[in-house]
Amino acid sequence: MVDVVIVHHNTLELTNRCIQTLIETAGDTIASIVVVDNASTDGSSEALRAQFPTVRIERSREPLSYAAACNRGARLGTARYVVLSNSDVEYCPDALGALYRHMESHPPAGVSCPRQHYPSGRPQRSWGYYPGWGEIAAVMLGIEALHNRHGHTGAHWRAVPYCDGAVLFCRRSAYEQLGGMDERFAFFGEDADLCYRMWLHGWHCHFLPSAQVVHHRGATRQRDPNEAIAYEIKNMQAKLRFLQLHHARAFPAMRLGYRAMNLWRRAAIELLRLGTVLSPSDYARKVATLNALRTVLSRHDERL
Repeated sequence: MVDVVIVHHNTLELTNRCIQTLIETAGDTIASIVVVDNASTDGSSEALRAQFPTVRIERSREPLSYAAACNRGARLGTARYVVLSNSDVEYCPDALGALYRHMESHPPAGVSCPRQHYPSGRPQRSWGYYPGWGEIAAVMLGIEALHNRHGHTGAHWRAVPYCDGAVLFCRRSAYEQLGGMDERFAFFGEDADLCYRMWLHGWHCHFLPSAQVVHHRGATRQRDPNEAIAYEIKNMQAKLRFLQLHHARAFPAMRLGYRAMNLWRRAAIELLRLGTVLSPSDYARKVATLNALRTVLSRHDERL
């Protein structure tokens, strides 16, 4: 009923656990599991083949964008649904089953997503606002902070702007109608873009809190200060690319909006520093990140 595609790069332990939890919690639901090994260099492909002989390992010798890796894996299956998964996800009991039953009972849904939480149990961002005025207003008015704290709870499903890309439970017919993910996105923004195009083509995007996963968010990358800054830069570049593709006429104004949001965040950080809420190291890291984003947003070269 469901093909699962896991994108993997030098994350043997995480990918191993991801596959194990899928088999333990949703074995009867799964038609196939494909691991797209995105040019790993640690010999993990061989180890995964030995550990899981029924899992297909599709190895790419050259690094692919996350979107391209997902599309490559999705093309190898034929099931009615395809799940696109980060390798740092652990599946809780009946997560895929709940998503499957929801999609079966809601034919207009093109994609759905589960509730995410950290290993500690702390709630995690599971869906988001599109890049643009909605996100800018949500951040500057404090709506996003409330959303991240309280917006992923409750018992009932809801329609959302876009589903977070850690786990995307896609109706294959809708996914193929759109041509899959847009491979111009490197690692960020492809989830927002896919869901935006879903809505444009008449499909819905749903968040299902009864389906739950553990997401080791950030575990697939280094979290030293320089890497954290590089992460934020790539994320902002992806947002600007989204705006160029879908809101070209409003792009200059929205870019100014993000610059204003950056200034607002800098003011908030200064207030936190004065209130001794931030440690000197946290303050320095946040300021360095905002300075890097200011450079990105100030560039006149808009070819991203």
